[in-house]
Amino acid sequence: MRHFNVSKDLGFTLTESLIVLAIVGILIAMAIPSTIAAIDRAKLAQATDLVTASLQQAQREAIRRNRSCTLTLDKANRKIVGREGCLLTDDRILPQPIDLDYTGASDSIEYGIRGNTTTNKTIVLKVRNSPYIRCLTVSAPLGIIRVGTYDSAANACRKFTG
Repeated sequence: MRHFNVSKDLGFTLTESLIVLAIVGILIAMAIPSTIAAIDRAKLAQATDLVTASLQQAQREAIRRNRSCTLTLDKANRKIVGREGCLLTDDRILPQPIDLDYTGASDSIEYGIRGNTTTNKTIVLKVRNSPYIRCLTVSAPLGIIRVGTYDSAANACRKFTG
């Protein structure tokens, strides 16, 4: 009859377990900043889409109702307020941690009965404590909306997409 040599070493040593745990910890620590950056970029894209959709909806409602439509940009509460039914749903609130800013003294954009506007307005969306900034430009007189990246040195919207 043959006897099998059975080893009593059936598990990992404490040292081996700690080394594996340290390697996993280092990999997770390296992945966290890129994950946070991806989340910030996704929230910025969501906010950009929300503002663009709000502007387009107000423009369509002005044409459809044959009367002017005004949107107010509320910096303090990070939201877009539609006056007199310009937005079909409630006010649009930007997701955290997105901040809203704009150029010019007026905090509103008014669309006329043909969907045109009399003011040029640049809306700036920033991720708080992050380098990610996007901007939207509403151009007079047609009310064309363009999305780009914000150049803080020139205080202007650049590199338009779409």
